[in-house]
Amino acid sequence: MTVSHHPDITTLMAFSAGSLDEPYALVISTHLAMCEGCRAQLDRLDVIGGALLAGVEEEPVSDDALDALLGRLDEAPAEDPIRMQPRGADVPAPLARYAPEGLDALPWKGRGGGVATCELPVSPHAQSRLMLLRVGAGRAVPEHGHGGHELTLILRGSYSDRFGRFGVGDIADHDQDVEHQPIAEMGEDCICLIAVDAKLNFRSRLMKLLQPLVGI
Repeated sequence: MTVSHHPDITTLMAFSAGSLDEPYALVISTHLAMCEGCRAQLDRLDVIGGALLAGVEEEPVSDDALDALLGRLDEAPAEDPIRMQPRGADVPAPLARYAPEGLDALPWKGRGGGVATCELPVSPHAQSRLMLLRVGAGRAVPEHGHGGHELTLILRGSYSDRFGRFGVGDIADHDQDVEHQPIAEMGEDCICLIAVDAKLNFRSRLMKLLQPLVGI
């Protein structure tokens, strides 16, 4: 697998620091399971973060803090899902609990125009949404901008827009200044894992009217 598009370094730094909201962290974890280069980059960022922490003034902790930490380590899974290879062609390990039977078995909801979505559950404290988007082969998502930060990871198929071609493993890291129109390539539906904290800003007046029904 050749990955050509990667998350912005600031996004990867936030992941290393543990400050990404849950849906964004899940998308980055899934990309890392598919991208050896970003795993190496994350290792370097973790080393830098550790060095910075080493220079922070020590704070007192409770007497049982060490026992509590060791207890949590005992409960940790033996395998790191970020380092695990994908279990199948389109379900990398970090995503496997959401799609144990594969992507095709999920409860997709048709949105019209060859587009379907599947909302994925997140914890109550999450401030953003996690969803899957399926765009039929040769179909397009209407031209739109982003109301906030959006991460889009390709799990199956591919699409092209003004930023280039995005295939399996590629990630688009867009902010509110981006406008584009992804078009799925012929031959196979394009399925993406998306984290988003605001609805899309469609340019078409018709799509603006239909947005409550479309749900994205």
